[in-house]
Amino acid sequence: MVYSIMAWDFSLFMRPHIKFKLNKSLDIKMAEAFLDFKCGGVDFSRGIMNVHPKLKILKSVKNKRKRKKIIKAHFDNFYKKHGGYLKNKAAEFNTEWKTVESKFLSETNKIFKGYHFHKGKYIGYLSIIDCNPRFIKDKTFQIFYFHPSGARYVVAHELLHFIFYDYAINKFPKIFKKLDTENGIFWDLAEIFNTTILSVSEFKKIHGQKNAPPYPEHKKYIPQITAFWKKTQDIDEWLLKSYEYLMTNKNTLSL
Repeated sequence: MVYSIMAWDFSLFMRPHIKFKLNKSLDIKMAEAFLDFKCGGVDFSRGIMNVHPKLKILKSVKNKRKRKKIIKAHFDNFYKKHGGYLKNKAAEFNTEWKTVESKFLSETNKIFKGYHFHKGKYIGYLSIIDCNPRFIKDKTFQIFYFHPSGARYVVAHELLHFIFYDYAINKFPKIFKKLDTENGIFWDLAEIFNTTILSVSEFKKIHGQKNAPPYPEHKKYIPQITAFWKKTQDIDEWLLKSYEYLMTNKNTLSL
């Protein structure tokens, strides 16, 4: 496939510099949203209750207003007690990411053939729950303040999501423009792409982890899709081949 860099509107692009901030109201909102949420073989409520055992009481609370009241009270108390620590952690994450930011952007630029990141806020909001959602539209995400994989891994993972979705939609609009980024084939493809790319040696050096674990329901598709990447080393070919492969097997995926 012939790649034409002139096709892109550069007024939409920027060089992203992640800022880390606290956002308690968002944290409370996400705790409510993920309390009963399961996806890709993962029960996200565990990322709340395993971190905050006192919130296990919510399992028996069905009234949404009571749930919200309990969550808010717990989060208010936690942020009041540990707000200073969380602010220091944000500064620590900022310093940590800066050490690899240029290398990450350079490697990403190679993969996406000069396609740059779209304009956005590019903020990582520290979270006291381990759910780590990303928000495609404004280019923000949450990062668990005690994430076992570290800030470099989480930021690399989320930034890859941002550029992957934008690239796929702009490069192949007939295929991807109408697809949902939050579930279904497009979501599956994005998550599997991250596992594939973050397992490449150049990216392992950036995030510092031994592996990039996939969602449980994606594990059996990783070998074939990783093979596509090793064979093509081309994002356009990989997108089309992997999409066709997942479409063929979509009845066994979590749609």
